[in-house]
Amino acid sequence: MRHLLLIAALACPLVASGQGNFAQEFHNARKIESTDIAAASEGMTRSFHKAIEAGNADYATAAGASACELIYRQGKNVEAGKLAREVIDALDAFPVEGFQGDAVRRCTIFGYLERGLMMEGKIGAALQANRAGAETLRGKKLRSDGNGAPITVSEVIVLPAGLRSVGWRLIEREANLLDHIGRTAEARALLDEAAAHLGQQGRKLAPVEHFYASKLLATRADLLDFLGYEEEAIRLQRELLASGLMDKKSGPLKPILQLNLLRNLSQWEGPSEEILAEAKQAAADAKQAGGGRGTERLVAKMELDLKESKAALEAMREGAAFEKSIGHLHDALYADRDYLVSRANAGDEGLDAEFTGLLERMRAQGNKRGEPTLYREYGNYLLERDRPMEAVAMFTEALRLTRSFGWVLHEPSLLSKLFKARFEAGDLAGARAVLAEFDAFLAKHSDIPAARRVLAETGRAVALARLGEMDAAKAALASARKLATDLPDHRKEWLTPEMEARLMKLTSPTPATVAQLQPLTVQPLEITSIAAPGKSARTRFTVFNSNPTGVKGSLVISGPGAAIAGDDVRFEAGKPVSQVRIARSISSGGDVSITAIMASGKGAAAVASVAWDHADQKPGAATLWNVSWDEAATGSVVLDASALATSPFRSVVLFHELAAPAHEADGISFRLVSKVPLRFEYYDPRSQSLLGVDANGNGDFTEKGDLYFQGSTGAAAALVPAGPGDKPLGVEIRIFAIDGSPAASEAEPLILAAEVFRDGEWRMEAENTLE
Repeated sequence: MRHLLLIAALACPLVASGQGNFAQEFHNARKIESTDIAAASEGMTRSFHKAIEAGNADYATAAGASACELIYRQGKNVEAGKLAREVIDALDAFPVEGFQGDAVRRCTIFGYLERGLMMEGKIGAALQANRAGAETLRGKKLRSDGNGAPITVSEVIVLPAGLRSVGWRLIEREANLLDHIGRTAEARALLDEAAAHLGQQGRKLAPVEHFYASKLLATRADLLDFLGYEEEAIRLQRELLASGLMDKKSGPLKPILQLNLLRNLSQWEGPSEEILAEAKQAAADAKQAGGGRGTERLVAKMELDLKESKAALEAMREGAAFEKSIGHLHDALYADRDYLVSRANAGDEGLDAEFTGLLERMRAQGNKRGEPTLYREYGNYLLERDRPMEAVAMFTEALRLTRSFGWVLHEPSLLSKLFKARFEAGDLAGARAVLAEFDAFLAKHSDIPAARRVLAETGRAVALARLGEMDAAKAALASARKLATDLPDHRKEWLTPEMEARLMKLTSPTPATVAQLQPLTVQPLEITSIAAPGKSARTRFTVFNSNPTGVKGSLVISGPGAAIAGDDVRFEAGKPVSQVRIARSISSGGDVSITAIMASGKGAAAVASVAWDHADQKPGAATLWNVSWDEAATGSVVLDASALATSPFRSVVLFHELAAPAHEADGISFRLVSKVPLRFEYYDPRSQSLLGVDANGNGDFTEKGDLYFQGSTGAAAALVPAGPGDKPLGVEIRIFAIDGSPAASEAEPLILAAEVFRDGEWRMEAENTLE
């Protein structure tokens, strides 16, 4: 941001000698910033305070922004963010003077606020600060807790060059933050749109745009690599390095891009001493340019990919400790994760509590992006220590989150892990279900990059071989070899004749016996639904299989006029009671759900029941669904919360149906409220998009670790999007224990109030009970 701040400083008018104190502090700080940056930041902060006292908005904005920048350059992101908040709120007393100059300065200060919040682990607040910055760029004046609409590419491209540069920064940060909260598809679409404009043939960027435009393009390449488009990411990184956009004023940006390229090459072509040596030099260059923090950790990871190294492990430990020492909780989290995973890979034991603690910290920050990887790595740890049943649950949730976030190319590797876990747990039915998922993936995604299709074909081949289907396994390997013709040798390591010979010798385990199976419980345990007169009621039932092997059985469903309708079951109040059975197989660690619809009919109430019946086993306890038609009443749900007592990696799922009035076209603001700490994650059951997070379950979505998207009501809550026509809306809530302690420790069951925000107030619509 420095080049913008220098422009702002030059724009400050000369002042009379009586007002020269803050001006002198400002210029004295500028003189020493290259030799004593700590003293310069203190002097610039004094200039800001004195300018506020003197009522000089020009110097207050320039000095405040410059002080934040100087503190930020020392690696003190959190401290810079706290000062930015003070500056923004102090400037609220002054009118906005001119669209361009004031917008650049104030938007820059919001940028430091956003980065500070990010480092504190307050990702939801950081997203809000970035959007407040977008409003500032539009010429509005907001306080530090302000909010607004996200920046768009169409807005940025019509701005003057100076403002456009700030706009590129806002887009890059918006995408980064969206990715962190699990909205990766939106992040990529935003970056793709911006890159398409920046890459238009014949388009020339103004010099002031170079830094943030190149940073945006570098972020896009990093995201594409993460998503599995390795070749494209490497090409884009090389093009950007050769483009000339990164000039002498780009600071550490160029060597960091070079380091990221080398990391990608080491994973694409395979690690080597030559690449590692180049990476160490790039990290040193970045440090020399003033931005090398964290590069040692990346180099250490590359070294561990190549060979065992106690020095690399120690470098990772030191890096994690340093990040924590300066309050950079976000970077410390990733540093600790990398150090933990490296120790697990090196064979360390007794790490379960550290994985659990890391998940708690990740959730406290609102960092959804990190969760699928952590679930996967914990699953790897469990699998390598002969605990496949526990690993199944980790890989299953990693896969659910991966699909929710749209990380399509991550699926093959997770399916391979899930297959191995189920197979080694003796769950052959579950393993065959994963094989079917491989088939479905390859049929649906025929256009994915060759490297990822090879990975999927190879995973499928391994699954076929372990299940004894050797001819089909050989055919899958032959298909993979054909696809891999132009790939580096590193990407063909599973396709050698030696590996095929080993694969063909694998045998199947002995499946678990039926006698080991325990009865399964239908969730919720009890439901009372209230529907508007003449309208249908809807709910959903779920059965989770906690057995060490897959089960076959049936959902036994009874109720008035019960009938199977596709994947749903339908009832009609007033009709004679009938029973239907829906056969299902549930893999170990998996679940099955069914939606139930009760149409109104004769009578003011109706009752239905759902139970799970193992083949050759006694049915489990039935769930009762009580439905009545009364606009003034409230519904209720009873859930079995025993799964929450074991680990914060496990959850209980709750489904709520909501009616959307016509005036709430963008959706409904919804929340659960608990009197004891619980974590609530809200999802759209149709797309599995994340709608909001309440990290402690108190109904306030504005605290640390929370996430919300504000609708037209202005309420901070989970915004359940409106569906087509007048169809009812549904919301899926995943309930987690925060630290693995029992969810309801009191003698009485825990009541969760389900509320919607209407006509300016929260109204309870249902009660949910955890037992």
